[in-house]
Amino acid sequence: MSNLKDKLDLKTPTSNDLYLKSEEVLAQQIVDTVSMPYPVFIQAAKGSKLIDVDGNEYIDLVGGFGPHVLGHAPDVVIDALKEAVDNGVQFGLHNPYQEQFARLLVDAIPCADKVVFCNSGTEASMFAIRAARAFTGRTKIAMFEGGFHGAHDYVLAKVVTSSDVDNPDFYSMGQGIPEATQSNTMMLPYLNDQAFNLIRKHADELALVLIEPVQGSNPRLDVGDFLTELVSVCNEAGVLCLFDEVITGFRLAFGGAQEFFGAKPDMAIYGKAPGGGLPLGVIAGRGDIMEVFTRQFDIYNDDGTIEPSIFTAGTFSGNPMTMTAGTAAVTYMRDNPEIYRNMAENGTRLAEEVNLFCQQEELPAAMSSALSLFYFRIQTGGQIKSVRNIDKTSNKAADDLFCLNLLDRGVIMGPMHIGYISAQHTSQDIDTVIKAIKESLLEVRKAGLI
Repeated sequence: MSNLKDKLDLKTPTSNDLYLKSEEVLAQQIVDTVSMPYPVFIQAAKGSKLIDVDGNEYIDLVGGFGPHVLGHAPDVVIDALKEAVDNGVQFGLHNPYQEQFARLLVDAIPCADKVVFCNSGTEASMFAIRAARAFTGRTKIAMFEGGFHGAHDYVLAKVVTSSDVDNPDFYSMGQGIPEATQSNTMMLPYLNDQAFNLIRKHADELALVLIEPVQGSNPRLDVGDFLTELVSVCNEAGVLCLFDEVITGFRLAFGGAQEFFGAKPDMAIYGKAPGGGLPLGVIAGRGDIMEVFTRQFDIYNDDGTIEPSIFTAGTFSGNPMTMTAGTAAVTYMRDNPEIYRNMAENGTRLAEEVNLFCQQEELPAAMSSALSLFYFRIQTGGQIKSVRNIDKTSNKAADDLFCLNLLDRGVIMGPMHIGYISAQHTSQDIDTVIKAIKESLLEVRKAGLI
């Protein structure tokens, strides 16, 4: 590994220098999900490629963690931003771009009668939970093991893998989260019908059930029946159901997982892809639920009860730059459906060829995928059913050497090995990636790490 790092040192001296300088002033130089075994700082990006500060070009599999369905810096978005930026980048007050973008989203999202804009998937998750609690008058929320719904206190929960598979326990991700904050959160078993019994049992307490239609930690397409049953059970129990489409929205299909699987929840949240590369969060849902965002003051009924309402705010929510980028990106996605066929073909071929190679070579590795979304793991056991099956004691040395070999071959995959294919990835890009993954795995085996 040292020889490979020496080789990369010669290729990326500016990245090394920036890494050392950044350590002096940044408490969190880079979030864990991007903490590479070797520091690479990106100067520019276009299409399927990244260019680092030393001028090295890479095929990108990070995909900005999901936003770049159209690839990096798509012309349609850049042109729209150039035209809008001369008019100002943030007003605080309403701007004319909001209605057009909102109408595009309402037309595209099956469950949406109205939408609310914010600045990230985390904000969307937080506000949606608040809205559900206000609308139902209940406080408890439920999420599935392996799911991720943002970086706020209510949902930073991970399953205790040794707990009951039918009634899982959880713990908080990191410190600083009061026990009381998560006392109204419950964990449900994934792809397990016992989840439906737990929802029925706790219906009088539950405001909302959240689910990633396709989990980022476990991408797969055999979940349609489970999602359909979940929506049905929630409707029967009088509990709101929310699809967290921050990853799947405008990626799995133009209408996201709701269109792909034909399941329609009460609410959905979005980020990433519909922002066209700019920060965005969206809450979408049924008209009666979304009214809680509209009411700014207490409205009393004749019987003295108060109509449910919540407070939300964000200085940059609905800002003209994001609205412009989003309108351009979503319009292009709507008018060019072939991009979804191309991403599906490329992503599926990538996973199939990598998995076939691992099986033929008897390598302890597998790539789970859902069209243009994948998760590559170096561990024994092949495909998994839930996050419980992911090896928590994975070989970090093997992972690091694998990533270093990919870098040396001009391919960047995030250290968590969650990856995305864009509409700009060509068949030749996929060929190069497959070859690089195969060669890198063989190098890891040659080093005796797998």
